[in-house]
Amino acid sequence: LAKNNDGNLTEEQEEDARVIYEGGKSLLTLINDILDLSKVEAGKMNVNFEPFSIDGLLNNLSSQFNPLANNKGIELHFDKEETLPAEIFSDPQRLEQILRNLLSNGIKFTHQGRVSLQVVQPAASVSFANAALQGRPAIGFAVSDTGIGISAENQENVFEAFQQGDGSTSRNYGGTGLGLTISRELVKLLGGEIQLHSKEGQGSTFTLYLPLDGQAALSAKQ
Repeated sequence: LAKNNDGNLTEEQEEDARVIYEGGKSLLTLINDILDLSKVEAGKMNVNFEPFSIDGLLNNLSSQFNPLANNKGIELHFDKEETLPAEIFSDPQRLEQILRNLLSNGIKFTHQGRVSLQVVQPAASVSFANAALQGRPAIGFAVSDTGIGISAENQENVFEAFQQGDGSTSRNYGGTGLGLTISRELVKLLGGEIQLHSKEGQGSTFTLYLPLDGQAALSAKQ
């Protein structure tokens, strides 16, 4: 309707249609986020482990987010270290959901510069809180941006439900404040964890670490 292909709407009516459409999308996002969070908290969120291609995952994400980055005038880069295996054993749907949230946040909070997703071998110096990752082959998905960054005192808060740093962040950028909460809980179900490095005004890096074989890692942990 907003495209006005028949040319029978005024500019004001086109704008009204766009407002209704964007409001509907925001409401649908909120409903889906609350449903996901409710499933996680009730222990009803299922994960399905299977082998899948890392390159295929990156191609899917690239096709989704390149138009958004281009429209905003920022660079978007995807990269994978050559020493990594071609496949991992995890839940591709849940992993893509987590990375979509991290990339979406990176683009939303970056006004100029770049957003990148690098698939890396975790450095020997990285320490893990999740026992499923300790002493096992792992892989890292690092989403970095040159955006507004997060102050040290707010870095824990951003993972809590309905929180987006300080109050001005929600007012200026919108969103539900549920994405990172859901992502953190999904990562736990996959046997991994998210680590955050950020400085206010200098961008952020959210690194998702997963075992290469999530099912085996979780079985051993139990």
